[in-house]
Amino acid sequence: KYLSVAEIDDLVRYAKQRFDRQKIINIKSASNRFIAKRTFSYRIHVFSRYLKWLCGLVHSSKGIHAKYEVDVFIESIRAHIPRNSSLNMNEISEKSLNEEEIKVLFRLLEIGGIENPFHKEVQVRNRLIFTLLLNLGLRAGELLNLKIDDFDLRDNTLSVVRRHDSKEDGRSYQPLVKTGERVIPLSDELACEIFDYISNSREKMTKRKKHNFLLVAHCTGKNAGEPLSISAYEKVISTLKRASPELYNLSGHRLRHSWNYMYSKGIEGAELEYSRRKDLRNYLMGWSKESIMCDRYNYKYISQQEKDVVLKVYKSVSKIISGV
Repeated sequence: KYLSVAEIDDLVRYAKQRFDRQKIINIKSASNRFIAKRTFSYRIHVFSRYLKWLCGLVHSSKGIHAKYEVDVFIESIRAHIPRNSSLNMNEISEKSLNEEEIKVLFRLLEIGGIENPFHKEVQVRNRLIFTLLLNLGLRAGELLNLKIDDFDLRDNTLSVVRRHDSKEDGRSYQPLVKTGERVIPLSDELACEIFDYISNSREKMTKRKKHNFLLVAHCTGKNAGEPLSISAYEKVISTLKRASPELYNLSGHRLRHSWNYMYSKGIEGAELEYSRRKDLRNYLMGWSKESIMCDRYNYKYISQQEKDVVLKVYKSVSKIISGV
């Protein structure tokens, strides 16, 4: 059994405490209750390394699924390490897919295309997976946790929600949302693609299913219409990597870096203060929990000017995919 979300939060709070040796302290410095960011980061790093070693010792004989569980658990702790506020464009570019790789990816994902390596039944779903990853910068856990009710297709928004230990989720290994909850604006084109999948491809597979998860298994047998599993998601990525040598390093997280790169390009020229640029990025990526803005910044505070920046990211993605 791993630490619960509440227990991890307790561990993080403990790691932030000062442990002064003096019995008598200066009352002026008493208000500065928390430690330096660097010290906190080091403590979380040490805690996570120890717990990873301990989990490896306990679960060494339980195979690859236990390893995945351990990795997810450790990453849920390491996610609390404060991020560097100054994201270097060159570093982001190196970690992201370049334009040519994105074009190759979506050429392979073309529905009905001769290069598409997937069966007809899953082509619409698989294209939507990568459209969501690239346009929204989602993590895999966030993607696989999406429910239909999370989308407001009248206002064109998506709510990213944390659902730890959901009773509705029958998957043996539940994907976890490790980032903060947030509401993300959608483009008209993306909203239409989501609605089309829900109304057609997904509807055919889930007529007798009671769950509300967006992405489902398009297959025959008992798993038909069930929420898409982590292993099935990873198989989709592996298939694409084999289909083209240009995609040998494809991963969902590289698409998250691609989003960040396009955001950095889209924000250029926008008349936004540096702090607002950073806060908007933090919010859209779900990093707000550890940023200085905390809970003060949410969807209702996003200005039209900032929404225009998000729409520029959508337009950049659309231009690359269409080859315009």
